[in-house]
Amino acid sequence: MKAVTIWRAGREFPAPSRARLRRMTAAAAGLAGLPDVPGGVCVSFLSPAGIARVNEDFLGHHGPTDVISFDYRAEDDPGFAEGADDCDVLPDDGDADPSVELIVCPAVAYEQAVKRGLPYAEEVALYVAHGLLHAAGYDDLNPKAKRVMRRAEKRVMDGLRKAGLIPPMEHKDIA
Repeated sequence: MKAVTIWRAGREFPAPSRARLRRMTAAAAGLAGLPDVPGGVCVSFLSPAGIARVNEDFLGHHGPTDVISFDYRAEDDPGFAEGADDCDVLPDDGDADPSVELIVCPAVAYEQAVKRGLPYAEEVALYVAHGLLHAAGYDDLNPKAKRVMRRAEKRVMDGLRKAGLIPPMEHKDIA
């Protein structure tokens, strides 16, 4: 499966290896129940301001969030706005456009990782897994569905850890 990653998270959050991010995303998609997504998956890693803009424009929510998932295979998905500049850098190689797009905010991941005492890279990987699970049909809007989704997240994350597919990531304090 094709996976495209775009890292625009700011200087505070240097991009890890894109090849490793793509391998992690492809493996997470398979573990989430999306082994063959026509056109593949695009993951954009944005700053808090960038994801807040997407959150407001497409979901009507104010402020940054952890991950937003768009499944273009679904007829009711709003899709990306005409002229949006996040995934228009995809190579024009004749392949179909990505069918699933995730927007992840590493700054939110870092804040949550610190709060929860977890590695930052694990939190970013969890957001990718969470977004892919939404595309696979999981939801977390009620307590029962949320428990099911949390078990699926654990399964995906255990698989990524076991395979050594979570790329190392760092955060730099910038004054």
